[in-house]
Amino acid sequence: MEITPARNWALCQIFYSRALDELDYHFQKMDIHYMPIKGAYLLITGLANNMRERKMDDIDILVHEKDMQTVTEYFANLEKTRLIFDYKSYYIPTKTLFYYPIDQIDIHVELHCQLNFPQRYLLPSADLFKRSVVTKTTMHLPSIEDSLLIFLCHLQSHIHIEFRRTTLNEIDVLVTQKGFNWNRYWNLCQNTGLEAFNYFMMKVYEKNYNVPIGSHRHYFYSNFLANIFNDTFYKKLPKWLKRLCFDIPFVRKPAWLLFNKLRNKGKTIIIS
Repeated sequence: MEITPARNWALCQIFYSRALDELDYHFQKMDIHYMPIKGAYLLITGLANNMRERKMDDIDILVHEKDMQTVTEYFANLEKTRLIFDYKSYYIPTKTLFYYPIDQIDIHVELHCQLNFPQRYLLPSADLFKRSVVTKTTMHLPSIEDSLLIFLCHLQSHIHIEFRRTTLNEIDVLVTQKGFNWNRYWNLCQNTGLEAFNYFMMKVYEKNYNVPIGSHRHYFYSNFLANIFNDTFYKKLPKWLKRLCFDIPFVRKPAWLLFNKLRNKGKTIIIS
């Protein structure tokens, strides 16, 4: 039987949901607060059912910085897990990766205590936890507005590599949640340093879905880019030009980020 994108998404929901249930057990056992984000957030909230298809490569979980070592050591000592350590700038561990098997399928899990370099954007984990909703003993879910911020900030860091065709559908699923507030969203967005990029993507969404985005500010370059942006246009651009158009103009401190990416190139350590 052919594995269509829709069928692959349906299978992902089954296996990743099972993994999330088991991971929740482990966090409850550790008594450590955690936050499923991005695709994991869609699964936990049931919003995944509102998308006909979506690519999902891993489970992303956010924890407090003070708990990062404890959580890493816990999963390192589980017999069934296989860990990968990813050390970022100055060898500070901000992310731990490991494989968690479900029915002989390795589920890739990423634990974060920092979503990205502050020089790219500001979205502190502590602030996300403060605005979150506690749904279980130790599980937190980001606020409705933060769920969109996390998605778009993450998109900005990868847009020079890929732009998934389900992106606008996912934005629509998030902004049409009951209780979503545009004023609250744009106020939070200003603090990230990525408001111009968020405005660009939301203008693309507005153009395709005919939904007013409620922004009180306007960005000339973002408007220009949104007016000419489409899937065909994006795919024709070489990677270096995608970085020049979609990455460098939007990040908070492009020179610092570029310097440190070059400086720390090749510092990923894999332990099997």
